Amino acid sequence: MKQYYKWLPVIAIAATINFPTASYATNGIFLIGQGTKSRGAGGVAIAMPQDAVAGAVNPSSIGFVDSRADIGMDVFLPKASAELGGTKVNSSADLYAFPAMAFVYKFNRKLTFGFSGIPAGGGGTRYNTNLYNNLTGANSNETLGINLAILQMAPTVSYAFNKDNTIGFSPVFSIQQFRAFGLDYFSNFTSTGLYTDTLTNNGNDYAYGAGVRFGWMGKYFGKKLSLGAVYTSTIHMTKFNQYEDLFPDHGQFDTPSNFGVGIAYKFTPKLTVGFDVTRTLYSDVAAFGNKTVNVSGSPFPESQDKNALGQPDGLGFEWRDQTVFKLGILYDYNSQWTFRTGWNYGKSPMREVTNGDNPNLSGARGPLLFGVVAPAIVQNHLTLGTTYSPSKQVEWSFSYVHAFEHKEQGPTLIGDTATLKMYQNSFGVSFGYKL
Repeated sequence: MKQYYKWLPVIAIAATINFPTASYATNGIFLIGQGTKSRGAGGVAIAMPQDAVAGAVNPSSIGFVDSRADIGMDVFLPKASAELGGTKVNSSADLYAFPAMAFVYKFNRKLTFGFSGIPAGGGGTRYNTNLYNNLTGANSNETLGINLAILQMAPTVSYAFNKDNTIGFSPVFSIQQFRAFGLDYFSNFTSTGLYTDTLTNNGNDYAYGAGVRFGWMGKYFGKKLSLGAVYTSTIHMTKFNQYEDLFPDHGQFDTPSNFGVGIAYKFTPKLTVGFDVTRTLYSDVAAFGNKTVNVSGSPFPESQDKNALGQPDGLGFEWRDQTVFKLGILYDYNSQWTFRTGWNYGKSPMREVTNGDNPNLSGARGPLLFGVVAPAIVQNHLTLGTTYSPSKQVEWSFSYVHAFEHKEQGPTLIGDTATLKMYQNSFGVSFGYKL
């Protein structure tokens, strides 16, 4: 049996890389946390590592994790709807499944090595009524939507420069899968104002890229207090050639940089409370931060040549940078059972514009025009989790996350107002083996 477990990291890597991942974002385009244990505790992980997957958040944290391997699966059940021009449609993209894996190996007292393969985030919608075409008299029976999946793989090293402090580093390698369908209406925003072959309906396209992640973690006051910090650079990706007239700079869609700090305190031998704050810089990536379509007047913020879809300064989602707050509570009931709960909040990155903000709509923007197919709007999440350890080496963990329904409304170029709604449920299970 022990010989079998030696192959667990290899099996986990293969499963993660080859599985056709599709994920649904909850903090903007990112998941609220990585790994079943973290997700059961509000996504907290920067200063409260619980398994090998923690290295995908803070590479230094694996210095405080014993040698182990983890592999898990999450199932997402998002419920999204959009209303435009008086027509309301529910998204039929309501089931997503994806795996995650990681392992940690302590080389000696100072050096710890690890690897993680995770679905970092993404999103998707599928409307069986094309809301854009429905308003323009085109084929409203055409399916409308997008699907984005982001996979990240990170070899990791953590170095303990004393017994209580570690630093860590990971090169982050990423694969993105994207497809769009039914976006014919967006041809109005190309440089020619005409339909192009690299705008929509081109099936799956892939982009590849890399970045870096740095982290620090320390333990103090008899290891009761833990502190941590992490920074992940922009993940610079190759271009989506099949969608070069959809994203700025001829198909560029980088993953934005983010940073965060964390604190955890062990109030009793059984009770630990952790808190993370993270910040994602969407404004630094053109596809997210560039201005979107005007509600009135010219459909372009400045000039059609400069701001058309696909151009270097082309139209984007006009998202704000997002700050996320994560609270997690762990209770070690006994040697076999651990219970978790948590709360996660991140204000929607979409710039909500209402008629009350600008009654005349003169120069107002309509970010919800693009948001119909990318409704990253949920804000509050309640999480629950547990771990059962039938032996000293084996763990089974479970998590549940509920994203409470959130609604956003705003003007668009077509139709008076768009209304987006979404809530989500997700369930996770993972297997951990201490090497």
